[in-house]
Amino acid sequence: MQFKEGDKVLFLNEKGGGVVTRVVDEEIVHVSIDEGFEIPYAVGDLIKTGHDDHDGPAGVASHGTGTTPGDHRHSPLKMLAHQAGSIPKGLYLAMVPRNQDQVLASAMDFYLVNHTGYEVSFGLFVNRSGHYQGVASGAIGPSAKRHVGKVERAEIEEWNHSLLQAVFFQEGKTEVIPPLSTHIVFKPVKIYKEESFAFNPLLHQKVLMVKVHSIDQ
Repeated sequence: MQFKEGDKVLFLNEKGGGVVTRVVDEEIVHVSIDEGFEIPYAVGDLIKTGHDDHDGPAGVASHGTGTTPGDHRHSPLKMLAHQAGSIPKGLYLAMVPRNQDQVLASAMDFYLVNHTGYEVSFGLFVNRSGHYQGVASGAIGPSAKRHVGKVERAEIEEWNHSLLQAVFFQEGKTEVIPPLSTHIVFKPVKIYKEESFAFNPLLHQKVLMVKVHSIDQ
């Protein structure tokens, strides 16, 4: 069975249900439950009961992204205003463990996070054996994220010193930001420390967040 964001679901193996907030792939979706948590589930453990016409879970602001229906690689950030304001504006690489209960063993979903008021067009390259390989490209709307890869733990260190090129656009009167070409750098040892994966108010999950570029707005 296929799911999309906004589908109401019931759990097969436990009481209760929720609303699908993100489709990771054909096998895994994230469900927002009544307690306010977002939890990954296998699609085989869910039954679809309808569609939620509301903007999202209570207390969560929705933001336009310019995406087309069914584009699950690109989705709005789930920002709570009193928390998101503490995170500096900019671009980030988010490493999200697929199994939030086993962050040191799980494969990762990688996202580019656009915590700015600009639309960002980007190209992302990973350095493998001294040669850059393009792995993702596209556009990310303001206050949105885009899935750029599922990465096994043995491959994560390849993403250190990956290269991001980006162009910023905002309609109307705006401050023009020069095109960006920068390396994404992090300490590989962090992926082996559980305390590196903290709850992030932009994604509502345990995340290892790497700052790529700061924006003064």
